[in-house]
Amino acid sequence: MTLKTSTSTSTVKTQEQSKRFYFLNKRWYSKSHKYWLLGHIFNHKGKIAIITACSLGGIALQIFIPFILGDVFEVYIPSKNLELIIRMALFILGLGLARLAINFIASALNEIMAQHVEMKIRLELYENLQTKSMDFHDSARIGDLMSMATADTRMINASVSPGVRMIGTTIFTLVATFIAMWVSSPTLSLVFLLAMPFYFYFLYKFGKKLLPLSIKRQSSVAKMNAELQENLTGVRVVRTFSGQEREKKKFNKTIKELEEILVTRGIASAYYIPSLIISVVTASIFLGAAYLIEASIIGPILFNLFGWQLTIQPIQIGELITFLTLAGFLGMPTMFLRWVLDMTLLGLAGAERIFGVLSVESEEERGETILDDLEGSIEFTNVSFSYKEGSLFVVNDVSLKIEPGETVAILGPTGCGKTTLSKLLLRLYNPTKGSILVDGVNIQEWDITALRSIIGVIEQDTFLFSTTIGSNISYGKGDATKEEIIEAAKAAQAHEFIMSFTDGYETMVGERGVTLSGGQKQRIAMARGFILNPKILIMDASASAIDAQTEAKIQKAIEKLLIGRTTIIITHRLSSLKTATKIVFMDKGRILKVGHHDDLIRTFLPYRDIFKRFTDLPPLEADTITSDSVSETVGGSK
Repeated sequence: MTLKTSTSTSTVKTQEQSKRFYFLNKRWYSKSHKYWLLGHIFNHKGKIAIITACSLGGIALQIFIPFILGDVFEVYIPSKNLELIIRMALFILGLGLARLAINFIASALNEIMAQHVEMKIRLELYENLQTKSMDFHDSARIGDLMSMATADTRMINASVSPGVRMIGTTIFTLVATFIAMWVSSPTLSLVFLLAMPFYFYFLYKFGKKLLPLSIKRQSSVAKMNAELQENLTGVRVVRTFSGQEREKKKFNKTIKELEEILVTRGIASAYYIPSLIISVVTASIFLGAAYLIEASIIGPILFNLFGWQLTIQPIQIGELITFLTLAGFLGMPTMFLRWVLDMTLLGLAGAERIFGVLSVESEEERGETILDDLEGSIEFTNVSFSYKEGSLFVVNDVSLKIEPGETVAILGPTGCGKTTLSKLLLRLYNPTKGSILVDGVNIQEWDITALRSIIGVIEQDTFLFSTTIGSNISYGKGDATKEEIIEAAKAAQAHEFIMSFTDGYETMVGERGVTLSGGQKQRIAMARGFILNPKILIMDASASAIDAQTEAKIQKAIEKLLIGRTTIIITHRLSSLKTATKIVFMDKGRILKVGHHDDLIRTFLPYRDIFKRFTDLPPLEADTITSDSVSETVGGSK
């Protein structure tokens, strides 16, 4: 494998300013989760218009049928014209079939719209999570995010389909039915008019009571999913430490909490007063109408109410049948309203959780610098960093200059900040103080994708995707050829064990590479870093699980690969330290010494202490690296 470098002159390119990708116009993100969800729904204005037209058409047909039915009972049946009665029955059947066809079109379009909205929201959440800072991912629970991408988006789907159609249909039906009832019988409609304030009041109270319970339900489901995901991922640890009973009790407690919320929510749903109001009013009208029909033989009824003379006109049997049929139409949308409110509130609760994530500030990508002809110089200037605001600095006032092509080894006690330096260089985190320059340009000014594309990382904590070995190696280079994959694997001393598998490079590694040993995973990770051919390479204890014989072979390959590129090696391996251009010794976030292996092994006690158990040390000499020379070495190349 040879190093490829660009021979073109250094240039600076700029990219478009819109770093954050919006699925909607920015205005939909300016208010609340409800407004954002409406934005996704209103992206389908054409479908909404057709659904609305179909709903209105279906309602018109539905309301027209009772009037025909009333005429049948009042005119055609008394006339005993069988042919006309059959003709009217067929006409009513035709209207019913037409309504069925219209409702089918509306339902199909509503379902298509709902699936598209769900897909778009899930995709937006996924893409947005990719832009979040490591601070966000450090504090977020994976199971909670998974629940948002699955359970919450499914609830949004349910609130859209058949929610959108049912909300429109229900409102239109209630309004149109009441108008038709008024046209049919103003006298009987007055009873419903008096009951409407109570109807809408209890509808409002129902929704107000259900909303917080819906939010609690979604949060509790997310908590359950988070615990389940964590336990399944860490099942080996659970079994190793016999923690099954402890985890079972913990999960059982979470399930009980969810059960309590669901029961409370179910009881709240049972107290749905609007249905009772409609039933009581309809029954009252039926009883009152019997008296009015009987009174029709004596003409209008006159009575005095607080000095006002009121006249109640008698009604006919056909009028009563029409009115009661229309009143029956109110029962179905009233019940639908309960279900629609239930699903809509769950959808809004899910939307609120998802929108809360979308609203969290994404990783800053303000830089636009892209250098064609890289040299690979790195400079840390008075860099300090803490993972949490107000906590101790993990990296404390570090200044270090690495020249192009240098191999710098960083070592020190656990927690001294050496790995954090590499994360800062990759802009996974931003320094609390100070600056980091690559080729003389502050990394804050770099295009973040361009910056990370020139830095290859081989980490101690190897992560492999549950795909083939070949796909894992070529992960950072999607267009890699089979030859390049094999060449990288050979350089990492992985080709031999890969070919020992029946499927070779097509072998599935299982989730997180569970089917491979630690050393095999590290060698695949090394191959993944090598194939990128980066200008800057970071190797973080990448050979910790590799035996000495294999490491010696890899070391020879690495020596060739490191020619012409800047390399940072985080290691305590003597073989790597001996080949380093210079060694940086850190403790408690600070650089204590910078020098060569031969100098440090003879003069610096903390460095000698690392190897005194493994090898014979030369006699301790006076510290030949003075404070002045240390300062000079830290600031430049020795």
